[in-house]
Amino acid sequence: MKTKDKIIFTFILLTIVGLLLYKIRTVLTPFILAIVISYTLNPVVNFLCKKFNFSRFKAVSLIMAIFLCFFVVFCVFIFPLLFNQTILLAQSFPSHIENFSDNFYPDIVDFFARFNIEIEHNFFDLIKNNEIFVFNDGMIEKIITNLISSSTFIINILSILFIMPILIFYLLKDWHAIIHKINNNLPKKYFLQIREIFVLIDKSISGFLRGQINICLILAFYYAILLTILGLNNGFIIGFITGVLSFIPYIGYGTGLFIGVIASLFQWGLNYTQIGVILLVYLIGQIIESNFLVPNLIGKKIELHALWIIFGIFFFGSMFGFIGVLLSVPLTAISSVIFKYFIKNYYNK
Repeated sequence: MKTKDKIIFTFILLTIVGLLLYKIRTVLTPFILAIVISYTLNPVVNFLCKKFNFSRFKAVSLIMAIFLCFFVVFCVFIFPLLFNQTILLAQSFPSHIENFSDNFYPDIVDFFARFNIEIEHNFFDLIKNNEIFVFNDGMIEKIITNLISSSTFIINILSILFIMPILIFYLLKDWHAIIHKINNNLPKKYFLQIREIFVLIDKSISGFLRGQINICLILAFYYAILLTILGLNNGFIIGFITGVLSFIPYIGYGTGLFIGVIASLFQWGLNYTQIGVILLVYLIGQIIESNFLVPNLIGKKIELHALWIIFGIFFFGSMFGFIGVLLSVPLTAISSVIFKYFIKNYYNK
């Protein structure tokens, strides 16, 4: 087969495989998550085996037991709090709009009036009069009921709760055997090139995944606890969302800050002291993240410009939905490593 024909054949094959993966992306969700989590936890298993002379079976069993304990704590204490605050936020939305409209909207009108800009319609009055969609009593319950009744939703939840832990267990237990099997089945002609790419990818994202997960958890509880102490309504859910979104450069932090300030305006109106305190909490959080958490937990494990990360989030999110967003940074890093490798080899030749 000629080189040109090989390239065309490879392109067609990759296109078919890509379309197939896209079609079954929902089914692949637990498998992809299991691989990522197993890859993240594998160094912990190796440490236990080396430090305490555990077998991989014992080490993996211990990790799964600890994970189960954390999962139970999350389900019993944290999830009900997040769920209840989400429902309360949705149910109290009309009252927040009314409070915001009465106490803050006139200031907006006066501000624009200084520039001879007249606002003809009160957007918040339209909401209060149900002329624009709002959450009313029972609506959130209907949404949840419809969501739960969806067969796809049930399959995804069941697969994540029951299938994924089993996959993680066996992947971790047989990790070295799986890697050895993959190495043995790599094409001999391209073995060194493929091996080099895998090593570069591992160096790029190995520490990043573990570090970013820790950063998200630390920031989630930092914002959740402080906003709750400050008395911000739904402060725990707002802070938790801010922490979880922190893996998105600028956008995650900006979204959390925006939600926090808007919630403050809804609750206290144009209270500069309260808004200033909320801004201070987010400013300190950003300083902690940039100057302490990122340098110590991630460092320079991944060399990606923030613009590429944001592009990757939108691209993979549009392709694979929520899972694409979660995996966007490592997928972008992998794509970057492969692209740089081929560009480097092209210029060397």
